[in-house]
Amino acid sequence: MGFEAIELYRQMPNELHDEVTHICVLNACSHSGLLDQARNIFNEIPFKTEKIVTAMTDCLSRLFLFDEAEKLIDEYEKTNSPNFIMYMCLLSGVRNNRNKKLSEKIYNRMKSLFPDEKEGLTSSTMLVSNIYSSVGE
Repeated sequence: MGFEAIELYRQMPNELHDEVTHICVLNACSHSGLLDQARNIFNEIPFKTEKIVTAMTDCLSRLFLFDEAEKLIDEYEKTNSPNFIMYMCLLSGVRNNRNKKLSEKIYNRMKSLFPDEKEGLTSSTMLVSNIYSSVGE
């Protein structure tokens, strides 16, 4: 799926590329494990919206590149407000990697940044709980 999406994306005239096409091709790369291709496309995008950065965060997190994903979020937050969904993408990848220590760090950061996101924090609590369960705690 990923290679086909990239091929179609490359065939499109650049002036037709918009936020939706960028997100779709990055998601296709993410779900296909095509990190180099995702990085190349991401680096070519002139204006990176919140949703585009979230898609790239998801790609990095799915491949357990948590330091890089955190750096991307930190860079985004230099000029934008924190985004809850970006952190959920990161936390989901951490859950898949069963990284208890990092999950606690991210969860605590989320609680600090998003104290009013009660439903979202409930979901993130479940992700952390799943990590503890998967490592036998």
